[in-house]
Amino acid sequence: MRDLTEVPEEFGLVSFQDPDDEPEVARINRKTARRMRQQFDREVKRKRINYIPGPIYGSGGAARAHNLRGGLDVLANLRRSTSYTVAAAYPLVASGSLGVPGVCMGTDETGGGGFFFDPWELYNHKIVSGFSMLVLGSIGKGKSTMVKSLVARLVLAGRRAVIMTDKKGEWLLVARFLGGKVITPGQRRINPLEEGIRPSTDAEGNPLTDQMWKRMVRSRRLSLITSCAQILEDRKLHANEHKAIRMAVDKAVGTAEGEKRQPIIPEVLKDLENPPEDVNERLRAGFEEMSATLSRMVDGDLEGMFDGTSDETFDPSAPIVVLNTRGLDGISEDGKKIAYACTQSWAEAAVTSRDYGQRILVYEEGAEALGDPGSLSRMVTQWKLARDYGICNVLVLHKLGDLNMAGDVGSKTHAEALSLLGDSDIRVVYHQNPDQMKATREALDLTDRECEKVQEFGTGFGLWKLGGRSFLVRNVMTKPERSIFDTDAALKTARDEEADDVGKDEPVQPIEEIGSSEGAEHR
Repeated sequence: MRDLTEVPEEFGLVSFQDPDDEPEVARINRKTARRMRQQFDREVKRKRINYIPGPIYGSGGAARAHNLRGGLDVLANLRRSTSYTVAAAYPLVASGSLGVPGVCMGTDETGGGGFFFDPWELYNHKIVSGFSMLVLGSIGKGKSTMVKSLVARLVLAGRRAVIMTDKKGEWLLVARFLGGKVITPGQRRINPLEEGIRPSTDAEGNPLTDQMWKRMVRSRRLSLITSCAQILEDRKLHANEHKAIRMAVDKAVGTAEGEKRQPIIPEVLKDLENPPEDVNERLRAGFEEMSATLSRMVDGDLEGMFDGTSDETFDPSAPIVVLNTRGLDGISEDGKKIAYACTQSWAEAAVTSRDYGQRILVYEEGAEALGDPGSLSRMVTQWKLARDYGICNVLVLHKLGDLNMAGDVGSKTHAEALSLLGDSDIRVVYHQNPDQMKATREALDLTDRECEKVQEFGTGFGLWKLGGRSFLVRNVMTKPERSIFDTDAALKTARDEEADDVGKDEPVQPIEEIGSSEGAEHR
C-alpha cells in the first residue's frame, strides 16, 4: 500500500511520495517538496499569509494579527436604516429554526436550514402546549414516509414507539430496522381483559394505590366491552344493558381473582347467559340481549382471536411494537372494528405509564377508529392523558373531512372527534386537494399563502404548524433509510416478510450517521 505523506504549502497544496516511482522522478519530487516546504516556512515567518490550522501551529494556527484568535469586538459607527433595507442587506435577519434540540426531519424551505423536531423538547421550551399530533395528506404525497422517518429517528434518539394499526404491513421493515417487535392479531390470541402493566404513579405523579389501580382496570374493561356491544348493535346501549355488562364483568373478574388469574371474555359471556335469579324482567332482557350480541366476539370471523388467555406478551421495554393488522382485511367491517378496539385497548393498557420513558403512539388510517363511538371515546381519553404520561399521540388522516365520519354535525361523537383536533397542538399538512381546502383552512387557521402552498405541494413537502408558527419542511431521507421508510419500496419488500419472524432475527444495523446534510438526527 502506498505511503502518502502530506506536505503543507501556502495554498494548501500537498505532495505525495510514491515508493514505486522511478529514481529520477522520486528525486524531482523530493526536490520540489523541499522547495515547497522552504517557501511555506518563509511565508509563515514573515506573516504574509493566514495559514490553515494544522499540527505544527496547533488548533489556532500561527499567531498573527487579525487571524480571529483574539477578541471579536466590532468597532463601527452606528447606522440607522429601515427594516426593509436591513432585511435585504443581511440574510441573517430571516427567520431561523426553533432552536430546540430534536431529530432532523429535513430542510426548512423558508430559509431556516435544517428542521429539527422533538415534541417533548418543544413542550419543555413552551413552544407547544401538548404532545399530540395530527398529520393530514393526500394519498401518495409522503405523509406516511414522514411519520416513519419521525418515529425511527425518535426511537434512535432514545424514545419508544407503538404503531396501533398497520393495515398494509408498511411498518414491518421499520420494526426490523429498529430491533422491535411485531404482534399480529389473528395469528396470536390476545386477551383484551388483561389488567395491563401497572404504573408506579398516577396521572399526577403520586404513588398509585391498589384501590386506584383496581378502579382504572375496571373502567378500562367496562369501556371495552361496552364499545364492542355498541359496534355490534350500531346504537347506544340502554341503561339495563349497561348494568348487565357491569354485573357480568364484575362477576367474571371476581371469579378470576379468586383463582389468581386474568378474566377472559368467554367467562363474561357465561355470566351474561346466566343472570342472577333476583333480577327483574327488564334487567333480564338486558342480559339476554347482551349475551346474544357479544357472542360474536368469540365465534364467526373473530373466533380464536380474543376468546382465551393471551399467546402474546406486550414488551413495554421494546424500542418499537407494531400491531400488524394486515391480516384483518378478510373479516367483516364490524369484526374489524372490534379487533381494532380490542388490540388497541390491550396495547394502551401497557403503555399508560411513565415507568418506561416517553413514547410515541401512531394511529395510522385514523379514520377507521373515528367511525366507532367507543373507540373514539377511548382515543379522546388517551389524548387527555398524553401530557400526564408523556405520550405523543399521532393521528394520521387523509383529510379533515374524515372527522365527519364520527357522526352528524352537532352530535356528541362529532364533538369528540373535533376535540382530537383541538387537543393536537402539532399539525402537519401535506398536499390537499382544492375541494378540501375550505375545511382545512377554517379548522387550522391557514393563511391565503399557506393554502396556495398546500395545494401546490409535491411529494415530501409539508406545512408544520407548531404553537402558532409555520414551517415549510421538505422531508429528507438518507440512502439506507429510503428503502425502509419509502412506502412503495417498503411494501414491495414487506409482502414477503413473515410478521412472526420480525424481531426474532438479527435487527438491521441502524444507519451510522443520521446527522448528515441529508436529514439527520441532531442529538
